[in-house]
Amino acid sequence: MAPASPPRRPGLLWNAATSIIDQAWLSALNLAVGLVLIRLTAKQDYGTYAQLYAAGLFAATIAEALITNPLTTLASQYTPARRAAMIAHMDRFQGRLSWGIAALFGLGCMLAVHLLQLPQAVALGAAFALYVKTNAMREYRRSILFIDEKARQVLGIDLRYGAAVLAATGLLVWLGWLSVPAIFAALALANVLALWGTARRPAPAAGEAAGALGYAQAVAESWRRGRLGLPGALLAWGINYSYLYVSAAWLGAEAAADLNASRLLLMPISLSVVAWSRVARPVMGAQIAAGDGAALRRLLWASVLGIELLTLAYVLALWAALPWLQHHVLGPRYANVGPLVLVWGAYFAIYAARWVGTALMMGADRYRYMLGVAVTSFLFMLVALLLIPRYGTLGAIMALAAVECLSLALVWLAGIRIVSRTAPP
Repeated sequence: MAPASPPRRPGLLWNAATSIIDQAWLSALNLAVGLVLIRLTAKQDYGTYAQLYAAGLFAATIAEALITNPLTTLASQYTPARRAAMIAHMDRFQGRLSWGIAALFGLGCMLAVHLLQLPQAVALGAAFALYVKTNAMREYRRSILFIDEKARQVLGIDLRYGAAVLAATGLLVWLGWLSVPAIFAALALANVLALWGTARRPAPAAGEAAGALGYAQAVAESWRRGRLGLPGALLAWGINYSYLYVSAAWLGAEAAADLNASRLLLMPISLSVVAWSRVARPVMGAQIAAGDGAALRRLLWASVLGIELLTLAYVLALWAALPWLQHHVLGPRYANVGPLVLVWGAYFAIYAARWVGTALMMGADRYRYMLGVAVTSFLFMLVALLLIPRYGTLGAIMALAAVECLSLALVWLAGIRIVSRTAPP
């Protein structure tokens, strides 16, 4: 079974540039919505929104680990007919899985809000469930388009999504209806509008699909990798976001709001790394399959250098703009955010370098090793979280940075060996 050949360099650069523009737009959108909530809602409400948004990322992580990541890995190894059949079957599987995840997370949200004796439990649970479902639909469509190297279509979907979010948020503010349930309902509606009228990928003919791959076989192929990737992905989410819930439990919802507000200002770095990985991961998989070690090495080091320079430039620019942001946007309720920004900057610099190695490991189909890294890092995180009661919000970021250092070392230790062993078959 001959794998697809690696994309030509001009196509990679064009798709990468388009993907970065796309993620910059999503990052600016996320920042705008967050700042509106910071400015116009109570600090506890923003803390609730931050925790639910992180839970939404948890839901997306499940689908990504079980469907998107295995599909991206396999796409570089399959013939066009087999890949088309695999994607058609994953469409069906994703639809079923996302409904189940949405129902579970909606009910979980409703129960948690009720137990905490917060208002609007039913409305918040329903709005959150709709958001989880519609977000899964949009993210899956984006992933398929990235696999097909159609980054411009992804940008079109996200431009429509952002326009709908901004319009809906502005309407909520104008009507005086801004609340956490209302903003999640607006995000869900924007997801639907973004996909409205977009053409679905045509399924292969019945005979072709049956000859290339069956539904049960496609799910089994995905599950072989997903069963290893899912625990690791969930542990990685726990490493990245457990600080938010632990801080809320130990320091209160307002401390969680400070942490998320300061992190929000630096999220463009994280989203830029995601933009890069969306384009680079399929390329890495194809380069490894083709034994093109020289091209793989060049891509890796260029990626690390480019991402780190981008991180440094953004942190310096943000630090220069922070007094203005503090006075005109964040307000006096978030006076503690300033000292946290530079510490978050150091964390994201480590995170970016580690993520390049993670993309390499996934492109190399090393899910079992990544599960071991995730387990080791999570156990270390349980110890590192003890920094929170002693050092407060600063301790939460220090704990995350310490874990990222460990993950960075473990991932690149194996990643360098993969590069050195990649040679023509």
